[in-house]
Amino acid sequence: MPLLLLIIMFVVQAGVWMHATHVAQAAASRAANVAAAYQSSADAGQRAGQDTLAALGHTILQDPTVTVTRTATEVRVEITGTANTVVPGVHWPVKAIVVRPVEVFVPMDGAP
Repeated sequence: MPLLLLIIMFVVQAGVWMHATHVAQAAASRAANVAAAYQSSADAGQRAGQDTLAALGHTILQDPTVTVTRTATEVRVEITGTANTVVPGVHWPVKAIVVRPVEVFVPMDGAP
């Protein structure tokens, strides 16, 4: 019976980890979209990622960190943290990385 209970707890832990991974991926996608927008910044993406984590995963993802890097051509967002613990002593890491091209204005050829 204890073994069966442990197996059930690990199945629940796996579900919590998968949910935390999806939350991190959603926050990374939103942060990348905001940071990659025309005339946006890495700071705007950072705030968007943190706001999304606060709204979606403030209990499921423990100690999240949001790192946004914007260059002239691309935005890279990395979110790391740890899934909430169901099984004592089990701390599964969560990581999501999203890379997007930066939006740029390209004037039409022949425009007056």
